Amino acid sequence: MSTNAIAKERRAEMLELYDTRHIENDTIRNLIWPADANLRLVAEAITTKIEKEMEQRLNPAKPKVSPTDSVIRTRSKGLIADTSISGISATRTASSSSRPIQRVSSRAASSKKPPQSGNNDTEHMADIDEIKKWTMTNGDYKGSEKDMYRPVQSFVAYVARRVQSHLSSNKSISVTDKGGCRLVIPCEITDYKPEDSDDNTRIDIGLVDSKYDAYIEPGMKAKYYQLRAIFEVKKLKDDVRNAFAQLYEYTRQMYAEQHDLCFAWGFTMCAGDVRVCHFGPSKAVASKPMDIATHQGRRGFIELLVNMSLCDDSQLGRDPTIRLLPDLGCWQIDCPDDDANNNDGAMLRQYYFTNIICIADHLFGRHTRCFPATAIQPTKQIQEGESIEATVIIKDSFAIAKPQAREDDRDEVRTLKKIRDTFEGNSPGDIIYPKIVVGGRVRFEKGDRIVEDTTVTMYESVDDRLLDMVTGGPLFRAHRRIVLESIGEPLRTAKTVKEFVTVICDAMQCHYEIVDKCKILHRDISDNNILIVRRGDEARGLLIDFDCAIDMSEAKKDVRCEMTGTFPFMSLNNLTGSSVMRTSLDDWESMLYLLCWYATIGFGNNDERLLAEERLENLPIAQWRYGNVNTITSAKCAHLRNLENFERDIVNKFDKTDASYMKLCRLAVKLYKALFKNGDLAERYHGTEGRVVSYSDSSDDDDDNIDPFSSGAVLPANLSNPQPTATNDDSSGIMEPFEMRSKEWEKISKDLLSIINETKRKTVSWKDTQN
Repeated sequence: MSTNAIAKERRAEMLELYDTRHIENDTIRNLIWPADANLRLVAEAITTKIEKEMEQRLNPAKPKVSPTDSVIRTRSKGLIADTSISGISATRTASSSSRPIQRVSSRAASSKKPPQSGNNDTEHMADIDEIKKWTMTNGDYKGSEKDMYRPVQSFVAYVARRVQSHLSSNKSISVTDKGGCRLVIPCEITDYKPEDSDDNTRIDIGLVDSKYDAYIEPGMKAKYYQLRAIFEVKKLKDDVRNAFAQLYEYTRQMYAEQHDLCFAWGFTMCAGDVRVCHFGPSKAVASKPMDIATHQGRRGFIELLVNMSLCDDSQLGRDPTIRLLPDLGCWQIDCPDDDANNNDGAMLRQYYFTNIICIADHLFGRHTRCFPATAIQPTKQIQEGESIEATVIIKDSFAIAKPQAREDDRDEVRTLKKIRDTFEGNSPGDIIYPKIVVGGRVRFEKGDRIVEDTTVTMYESVDDRLLDMVTGGPLFRAHRRIVLESIGEPLRTAKTVKEFVTVICDAMQCHYEIVDKCKILHRDISDNNILIVRRGDEARGLLIDFDCAIDMSEAKKDVRCEMTGTFPFMSLNNLTGSSVMRTSLDDWESMLYLLCWYATIGFGNNDERLLAEERLENLPIAQWRYGNVNTITSAKCAHLRNLENFERDIVNKFDKTDASYMKLCRLAVKLYKALFKNGDLAERYHGTEGRVVSYSDSSDDDDDNIDPFSSGAVLPANLSNPQPTATNDDSSGIMEPFEMRSKEWEKISKDLLSIINETKRKTVSWKDTQN
């Protein structure tokens, strides 16, 4: 798709996320109360001091704020909550196969100049003059949107200077505690596109952090990997929905660029109303508005900024188990070694890495990242542009789980250990399977205790109602880290048709054996979950990511019928939420979609964004990738309704620049026939009718929404419209096509395996062409 079309799709997606994933609950503010009890008291005292100083400067003719005007505090369950304030209360694919991670040493704003005292009245009064323009806003803002940027920057900078002054002069705080504090300061440059952006969107105001004793000198034009939070500004108070939709898009890119970010914070400002938003793995939760025109609203915003300065790094979303080692120029990561029978997390192994091969480029979800790493600590500094020689792959993700690890029937660690124990020393044929080294749930120190990194501990300071809305049932996620032996490259790095076909055939051979020998169903075949393992000139395929996998021998029917997978490659059963039991045929269908996508975009490119997107934008297959669940379902149902549609709309649009493309045409048609036009099933069980008919037109002749047959090469006659060889015409009752196929899944799976085995055998004689 073109850049503008992608931007339009993304904006629509973000608006939909606002409608479906957005919650308003003010207890979200409690998440950044400092975990350390002493720092919490210090934060409260600093907030009160800054509040009084600001009020005196904003209203010099008025008397000082009396104690009775201050916010009354109450303590409940060890937390501090505001009780007297009216109106407030306290998911990209990486662009290359292996991408260097930004050095965090340049993430924070700093300077070699000596720390300033924080008492520069000239700077303070300049800030106050700008802040007054904001505090006098009643209703919608009358000036331009850009006129609002400076007052916001001045407010944040004013608080940062006062935090610095109070921390520097406070002798009761230990040097160690102060060292964990920071200043939150605004970028001087506003309304700009960060250099590491993957689209043309421009952020209004970026917030970065600095050491508490650094010289405050705003002026940097921060990249996404440097930002602590982003401000989205709107002139109108009622423009909240659009403000959050834009903030969602910016935050998605923060996840993509910050590889140690577990959750994120952001702000919207609509006229005088400020809201803070917390982006967790499944939901976005916003506070009630803080009206900067009121004393109470200013106090609330000051409190947030002070707490962001004194809370633990983990409370701002940074993963404390991933650390930069500046002297070595690499990162260190803690990997849990949880024994299958003793999930106490007592053992940790440390690994070292410089690059990433899979980024988290979605706002919500697992936020899966993969790092090529080694267990051997480097002995000398790794220079910019150099990489560690990796021996393992570390997978890091927030997976759907159950609160108790021993009861988690979706524990990928347990699944991989079962595969390892089944195949170790007894691998069927020449398959490559994922080999786990260690793995488990991530734990870290929070305040004075060790916590397991789950959504419950992430939200433990909020009220019970919100806790249930963000962690209840299927929303519970656990931060899991797994170390695997095999090292591979993303599927998109396939250089030729021959290499691509070899890799996907290997992956599906492994899939078949794991279903057959281990009774484990993968349920998420997609482009990110198949790696290319290179051994000299040979390329092999490795199936990874068993987050969604289930044990078929133990799974309950309601679990096996849930929606899982990745939208562009999700089977029609999954997309429609049908009650038909999921089988390996759903994964084979996903493989067919994967094959068709890559056969269309071509090979030999590391980044599909570099392709002629204008060519793809108007192709029917683009409807599988861009849109919501209903539009994707409707498109797939129409394109796969019969073989004629499939050939016309999909196969005949395959990239014809590679001389081997016809081999992909043949393979796609054979897989389609086995899945949707199987000769062992009666004709009424062919195609996509039945349960999914409500998502598309029922007539084969009404295809106005599909592009007409292309003028390119036409398939040979022997690939078109084969006749079924058997009838299996059971007329005793009504059965839908997908339901009948699910009953015959084992037989059909063998047919599919035979097709890919024959294809792989023939690839040996293929001419190895490359773009």
